[in-house]
Amino acid sequence: MSISLENILGFKVRVTNVLDEVTEGKVYSFNSSNSTLTLQTNKKNQPASFKIIKCSFIKSLEVSGEKPASNAFKRQHIKPTYVDVQGIDQALKSKIAQREKTRVLIGKGVSKEGQFLFDLLYKTVSDTRWVDKAIVVLDDVQVVPPYRVEDIKSDNGTNSQSVALVQKIIERGWEKLENDSETNGRKGG
Repeated sequence: MSISLENILGFKVRVTNVLDEVTEGKVYSFNSSNSTLTLQTNKKNQPASFKIIKCSFIKSLEVSGEKPASNAFKRQHIKPTYVDVQGIDQALKSKIAQREKTRVLIGKGVSKEGQFLFDLLYKTVSDTRWVDKAIVVLDDVQVVPPYRVEDIKSDNGTNSQSVALVQKIIERGWEKLENDSETNGRKGG
């Protein structure tokens, strides 16, 4: 015997999906246009909770209760629950700030090698930023395109420790870039 899903609103049912997971609840709605069944699954004295199930994923559906005495379930209104607007606003601002921080780490109009070397420098020295197409480290050392060791300049004279560190990182970065291009350049062995 088949049951029209539109006629079982308010019935308590037990739905088994194709993964053999069982969900029990009252049929809250059936949407024939997108083939979904919505079950109200909350326990007594708990806020309303719903589970939407795509009908194509239903393996079996068992009606586990008698027909509801009245059809009041259709007219039952769900009271909205409290939404912490300030919490959402704070989370949104935090995400925006985080996105902005990541955005400034990406150079505009720079080569892939330049971005790679910037990322390498930033991992070691977090006080690294872009100024136009130049990489500035510790507000003292600049690396200008094409970002070779010869392109490293110190803004405040010669601070040998900062310059030496940046030179070492740039050399290591170019070695890695050249090794990667040789490895990717080989087509077989």
